Amino acid sequence: MKSLTIPSLRGFLAGVRRSSRASSKTTRVPALTALLFFAAATFLFLFLAPFRSSPTGNGAAACDATRGEWVHDPAGARPHYTNATCAFIQDYQNCMKHGKPSLEFLQWRWLPDGGRAGCELRRFDVEAFFRLVRGRSILFVGDSLASSHVTSLVCTLSQAEAPTRRHTADGFEHWRFPEHDFAVSFFWTPFQVRWRLTHGPPAAVGPDRQGEVFAGPNDLHLDEPDERWMPAAKEHDYVVVSASHWFARPAVYYSRGRVVGCHGCAAAETDGSNVTALPPAYAQRAAFRTVLRALAAGHQGFKGTAILRTVAPTHYSHGGWFDGGECPSTRPFYRNQTAEMAEPEAQFYKAQLEEFRAAEAEAMANGVRLRLLDVTGIMLRRPDAHPDRYGHGAGEHSGFDVDCLHWCLPGPIDVWNQLLLQIIAS
Repeated sequence: MKSLTIPSLRGFLAGVRRSSRASSKTTRVPALTALLFFAAATFLFLFLAPFRSSPTGNGAAACDATRGEWVHDPAGARPHYTNATCAFIQDYQNCMKHGKPSLEFLQWRWLPDGGRAGCELRRFDVEAFFRLVRGRSILFVGDSLASSHVTSLVCTLSQAEAPTRRHTADGFEHWRFPEHDFAVSFFWTPFQVRWRLTHGPPAAVGPDRQGEVFAGPNDLHLDEPDERWMPAAKEHDYVVVSASHWFARPAVYYSRGRVVGCHGCAAAETDGSNVTALPPAYAQRAAFRTVLRALAAGHQGFKGTAILRTVAPTHYSHGGWFDGGECPSTRPFYRNQTAEMAEPEAQFYKAQLEEFRAAEAEAMANGVRLRLLDVTGIMLRRPDAHPDRYGHGAGEHSGFDVDCLHWCLPGPIDVWNQLLLQIIAS
């Protein structure tokens, strides 16, 4: 958004008086119209000025907030909340509670390229956010990282108003901020398309059985949106979709009701037939194509803003989730340090970008807004902010002892809401 130049009230009124003296035939209508225009411009300036992007040095392109570096700024990066001020932080994210040795990971602020010239990503403004979303609602759909994003947003907003919280029988979790007339909802699904445990019940299960889902295999219907959450999309102004990591797990792939391939599966899971082995990136791409195209087409009456949040990379070194991997870094990667994304995450990211671009044109034609929340490069440079061994108490763990997948809260995930606010304001 370009900067607005607002004339002074004194100068504006002086101009009106000069016009009035210049012609006795001048009616009150032009002056009234101009006054209304001035009031509207002032409103836009006061409400939207905090979110406009300053131009870059050449005065043409706006800042790209996804490219930049993490700078040490203890004052500017201070968290909006802590585990003492927000009761929604779950144990696997609660690095403060479980004694992470250093909290320096909270002292870094994301600075986009050109930020030193006045093009920085502004600190999240809670009251400004509430002004923009009054009377609206947002739905997050995805896995535990999507849940972390929701927690970060709700914890930040709860510093201004304590929300009500409820779970519904259909699997949704809801927070409402009645004073600001705003609602947040979350639906857990690791695949977003229709799926079920291969050896489980006929329908998908909830997060209480995610250990079984993780072990797999699962049946994924790659060409069918998950109808457990998709009909609810039309009830929300914003829908944020994500979830990629689970596609690396064993699965049988279906299209048009027939098996088309599998990953990490045995013959018994495909009725003994000879099934083509397909990589996880194949399924992830197909699933995002299905979901993005459905939203872009206004599936079941959706006419809001669909937002794709890109994959947040893991940082395991010297192994993986269950074979000795760890994330011992204590600082972000500097600009001149090489930060490479592991596979299949790099393929997941590439597929997300390509499927997003492919769905954009259809969305515009159907009156749906499609936006990209690109966090991949930002998070790739933060190997220091995972729970590591401090996402659980001594002798406890929730799936794996060393967690280099999730992120501490508060932590770098909070920048996702700065980007989200930028999208909503634009």
